[in-house]
Amino acid sequence: MGFNIKKSINVKLNVRPVLVDLVHDYVFEGPCRFRKGEQLEHDFDVKSYAELYKMFVKDVREKLSEEYFTILEPKHISWNESFIIEESQLNDMAEDIANVDVFLIQAPGVGDFVIEFALKFKKPMIVLGFCLNTMTTAALTARGLDAFPCETLDDAVETMKIMRVKKSLAETKVLALTRINSNNAPGIYDSFLSLNDVTTKLGSRFRFVNIHEFMDQTHNIPADANPTTPGKHESNINDEDEKEIEKMVDTFIKDAAENHMERENIVPSMRAHYLINKLMDKMGCNAFTAPCFDICASRRFNEERFTFCLNHSLNNENGIPSACEYDMCALFAMIILMNTAKSAPYMGNTIPNPIKTGSLAAMTEHGLGLLNSEGVFALEKELEGMDNLVFTFHAVPNRKLKGFNHTPAPYGIQSFTHSGWGATIRYDFSKDIGQKITMCRFDPTCSKLFVACGTIVGGIGYSDKNCSEGVIFQVADSKDFFEKISLFGNHHPLVYGDYFKQLVKVGKMLKVEIVTS
Repeated sequence: MGFNIKKSINVKLNVRPVLVDLVHDYVFEGPCRFRKGEQLEHDFDVKSYAELYKMFVKDVREKLSEEYFTILEPKHISWNESFIIEESQLNDMAEDIANVDVFLIQAPGVGDFVIEFALKFKKPMIVLGFCLNTMTTAALTARGLDAFPCETLDDAVETMKIMRVKKSLAETKVLALTRINSNNAPGIYDSFLSLNDVTTKLGSRFRFVNIHEFMDQTHNIPADANPTTPGKHESNINDEDEKEIEKMVDTFIKDAAENHMERENIVPSMRAHYLINKLMDKMGCNAFTAPCFDICASRRFNEERFTFCLNHSLNNENGIPSACEYDMCALFAMIILMNTAKSAPYMGNTIPNPIKTGSLAAMTEHGLGLLNSEGVFALEKELEGMDNLVFTFHAVPNRKLKGFNHTPAPYGIQSFTHSGWGATIRYDFSKDIGQKITMCRFDPTCSKLFVACGTIVGGIGYSDKNCSEGVIFQVADSKDFFEKISLFGNHHPLVYGDYFKQLVKVGKMLKVEIVTS
């Protein structure tokens, strides 16, 4: 689409490698020196530490992937047995410090220098080195500073990947469509209690657009002719935009394995998707959510003949977090999942034991339009005898569940509504039986993070309409799962793969309580 959206998945952690050594000016032996002969001489220290610095920088450059990290100019700090810390050395290490996210320190020298530096500049530290890694980490954390214990450089790389996820949250700016309430949408009362608390906790920010102003901008009319903002020049879809939208619709239909919609009924959903990205580009945003029930109740969806389902699917697979129903708790879980797994997440209503509790049958029996009776019956027969099942369903699967670099998966196109409008991607989750999945969600206070894993055992809703698309997976203990998610809410986004340990580390780094099942 040619927009310049700064995706959180492209955020890199800026790492400064530093070697801090202790070069002795005098020859002596004792409890701080175990060497002998020429090894006690000043020149030996200089040469050996020069070689160590060279090897350290080489290892860092080899192990820190450009996909995740930017390596800033390395520094080599030498001091002596007088233990005098010079301001010039502190300032040299702090060069361009505003751009440094973490200092990766190899410290064969005494850690006092590192501690004073950290106290002055208060940047996160990872200290490597025999004995000194635990000593210095303990000293820093005791002083309330951020320091992360790592035994090896490989451990440090994994820790810094988690730090990159935290940075991605801090560099997230959400475009949120609103109608009645900008903090919580009607019907989604399990989302964050306070978006201000989210900004304080995670560093993320928010930009708001009224849904009626948004709907007006989907029309290709003079940009100052919108009824909600008369005379004001807005970002309406224009002739050039229309050409791009038409191409996108053509490609979307051409690449589908099957299509059950008329072309003219797909265009409005693609137009909404295009405008969302146009506004994100204009407002410097890189994530999106909008209220479903609130807009639906206004009848604007029905009038304009689109839903946001297609946008959520397309943006998520393009590395732009996009959540249904103005559920900010789910949205921020998706940001974490997307940046941890480097794949597109899928979110939906999450129901433990859907067969035993009769949840699936109830959806059909009460005419909720979610599933046809044949689909429910077939699923019950297929999963007969299985315990600890969980069902997650929504109309927002995508083609990059197996990774952003993976070949797009086959998909179908189906309308959301029975009258034929509201384009959605349909994906057959039953093809992925045996696939491990990981899910997470923040609680409404933004102080807890739920993490769980499961294994796909079936799928449902590929041929249905509405929010019927779903995946069934098996967890270790569905009762425990139910009790835990009852503290967190309804939507629990998931990604393919086992990222349980990484998400637990993310929670620890964010300093939130971690709840697992």
